[in-house]
Amino acid sequence: MIRACAFALFGSVFATLALAQTPVVGIFLDFENIPGKVSVQVMKKEVDALLKSSGVALDWRMADENDGSESFDGLVVVKFRGKCKVDSEAVTFASGALGTTLVDNGRILPFSEVKCDAVRQSLTYLRPDANQGEKQQALGVAMGRVVAHELYHVLASTTAHAAKGLAKAAETLQDLVGTPSMPFRREDSDAIRRGVPKTAVSPPN
Repeated sequence: MIRACAFALFGSVFATLALAQTPVVGIFLDFENIPGKVSVQVMKKEVDALLKSSGVALDWRMADENDGSESFDGLVVVKFRGKCKVDSEAVTFASGALGTTLVDNGRILPFSEVKCDAVRQSLTYLRPDANQGEKQQALGVAMGRVVAHELYHVLASTTAHAAKGLAKAAETLQDLVGTPSMPFRREDSDAIRRGVPKTAVSPPN
């Protein structure tokens, strides 16, 4: 039975190795709609920073860039649903999961999903006079933190959550954009490093 391990709201709502000892995980991105370029760039930087302490390097690719010829120490496909960009459309508030990762009979699958419409709700916690650039930056940070949380489940191969840090089960929308740093605990970063397969795998065609 396949189910999803979700990162929910609380309250108000695997390239070649750069270094021989550094495992590389290819992250293949699949967007349902055209995303905001700036926000995606910020998202990648945020995830790279959050996973740096784990000693794992990320190689970012779009899903349609896969030619099946490259190998990685691990691989994750991240699907983005909804609008992953800043626009003038009013954000409708709704509680629920910000991201999910598939689980089959207790086994974590390398397929995660981010619900951008839900993540965009975090922008309502910016100051009223925030400009377009600040909103794009904030959305990228929020998306990055959700992606990093889901990567924790996949790379550490666990459905468990932590009591503190980015690996805990839920965050407030305000925390996603208002907290300067939301790191993983050391033990969670260690779990990510230990969990990355030592045998290279290739992305499916």
